[in-house]
Amino acid sequence: MSEHVFLPTFEGCLVCGQPHKNPSSLNRRFRVTDDGVETPFTADYRQTGYEGIVHGGVICSLLDETIGWAVAVDRKKYFVTGELNVRFLRPLPIGLDVVVRGRCVQHKSRYSIAEGEISDADGTVYAKASGKFFLMRDEDAKQVDSYLTYQDDDLHLLSD
Repeated sequence: MSEHVFLPTFEGCLVCGQPHKNPSSLNRRFRVTDDGVETPFTADYRQTGYEGIVHGGVICSLLDETIGWAVAVDRKKYFVTGELNVRFLRPLPIGLDVVVRGRCVQHKSRYSIAEGEISDADGTVYAKASGKFFLMRDEDAKQVDSYLTYQDDDLHLLSD
């Protein structure tokens, strides 16, 4: 068994998909941490907005997926994004190795709140996000779970 626990993927997803199914995918795999989830990322020219800078939509997608998974892991259920707020603190250069982190911070009666950031090895933060996530209906969650790809040490959120 691996010392790390990872999350399943959906082959067609823009963020966690597989290039053989979605050539535009960022092909990220999320690792469960003590306080949430994280994934490394290094953008290339395909994720360019302005020359040499990662497109803001790519940054939003990475943060949305990461903090959404953080809620799912914390609650052991699937959620959908209801609101996403992103603050761009500085341009993220193409080719820079960063880590995208997310954590669940609060549960309310109708939704959960999560936050996260993108930072480099020196601790410089390039963007921050917070969002509200709503619980997915049981039948929808089962359908989503049925098309996810699980590897041996991946976390299973739904119990039988």
